[in-house]
Amino acid sequence: MLSILRKLKKLFFATLTVIISLVIADFVLHGLASVSPRVNEVVSILSAKIPDDRLGHRPNPAYPGHDAKGFRNPQVPGTAHVVALGDSHTYGSGVKSEQTWPRVLESLLGHPVYNMGLGGYGPVHSLLLWDEAAALKPTVVIEAIYAGNDLHDSFKMVYKRGQLPELKTIDKNLQDIMTQAEVSDSISKRVSKMYRRGKTKSKTRLKIKAWLAEHSKIYGLLRRTQHELSQYRKKEGQASRSAEDKWKKAQSFAAKHSEYAQAFSSNNARTVFTSEYRLAALNLDDHRIREGQRISLEAIRLMHQLAQRDGIRFIVLLIPTKEFVFAEQAAGIDAPNYHILVRNERQFWDETRSFLQQHTIEYIDALPSLQLELETGPQPYKMSHDGHPNEHGQHAIAATVHSYLDPQ
Repeated sequence: MLSILRKLKKLFFATLTVIISLVIADFVLHGLASVSPRVNEVVSILSAKIPDDRLGHRPNPAYPGHDAKGFRNPQVPGTAHVVALGDSHTYGSGVKSEQTWPRVLESLLGHPVYNMGLGGYGPVHSLLLWDEAAALKPTVVIEAIYAGNDLHDSFKMVYKRGQLPELKTIDKNLQDIMTQAEVSDSISKRVSKMYRRGKTKSKTRLKIKAWLAEHSKIYGLLRRTQHELSQYRKKEGQASRSAEDKWKKAQSFAAKHSEYAQAFSSNNARTVFTSEYRLAALNLDDHRIREGQRISLEAIRLMHQLAQRDGIRFIVLLIPTKEFVFAEQAAGIDAPNYHILVRNERQFWDETRSFLQQHTIEYIDALPSLQLELETGPQPYKMSHDGHPNEHGQHAIAATVHSYLDPQ
């Protein structure tokens, strides 16, 4: 009994010593981080986004590859010939900074192009960012609207985050219908569930992580180390993995998540669709998505007015979903929701083009160039379920914008 007590006593003091050491180390790191930006960058939680009262989130200036404003550019220029507004397709998720369509467009034009895109942004975010964009004195502002989730993002910004409440419908009956629909089935929760493929995380665990992220530099250092190691392993794995290995992995994912994903292959392309996720945010039979569509187009109209006021040329770039780009090749796929998604997206783009024409707003359609890239190769999307254009898709978009801006 005495020996057990001694062991427990030793364990207690050893644990106490570790805790005190961690507290002292954390205190020292806090001190160093407060006086050295470089140390602060190393020991801070690595996140491309930081909270923002108006936008929900902004890009993080401390994140590698981001400029002083937080956006994904080498630096903040005094002026920019073109400013690109949009979501993750403009930010360039899944590709290097130099492979994003704004960066490629810059090299094609030979004039500065400033990228203000970020994942989760939509037309309402762009409207809120207009003054920041106009401050760069651009000749052209391009608003990239994406069919995959921008309608949901616009609805969420106005009705959930309470931004620009003047964009809400004045139809009281429609407001009641949407309120009741949100009570029975939150559209944001449904989209989020599809995005996470049904995975759920403990709220308590998330709260603990959030507290540690805010208060502990040791935790930040450990997370940063974990991130760097995972990025290194990912890079090494991608370099050594063959196309067949990547396709097997993609097929395995689709089989494991068959309720969310469908593997598709043709003579010259292979990928995984996530039709259910896309459809959740592009269901035109849902009053909330329809309201998001109206808000998105109204935000675009207001940006056009601001551009006229500021003497800026305003152009809308239409970016389709991966599923829509594959629509002709995948016409025979046995996936009912895929075909519903394609039908909805076709209707959405028809209505969008009609709206833009009605208000004499210039637009560029990226669909033809992405379809041509798909037909002639290499394919413009990854084999995985990732819906973002790869470096070939990004280049095709940039080339389309360049040929429109500079026909010569």
